[in-house]
Amino acid sequence: MAGYKVDELYREVGKYKARIDVYITAQGYEATAVFLDNLNTKPLVKFVDRSKERAIALSLEQLARIFNRMQVL
Repeated sequence: MAGYKVDELYREVGKYKARIDVYITAQGYEATAVFLDNLNTKPLVKFVDRSKERAIALSLEQLARIFNRMQVL
């Protein structure tokens, strides 16, 4: 990640809180998402897309998939 931070969002995914940092890079917008209060999960999800909203949506979708897998276990 080599870019300028343009946004910081907080969302709830299931019962956990997540932080999404959005950066503008040479490739487009990079959204990095991490669970804040669950240390037993994959620590970081990254997506790069030309659209800021799509990068955010893809990272939230991946966090939701991780959350669903945690519920099955």
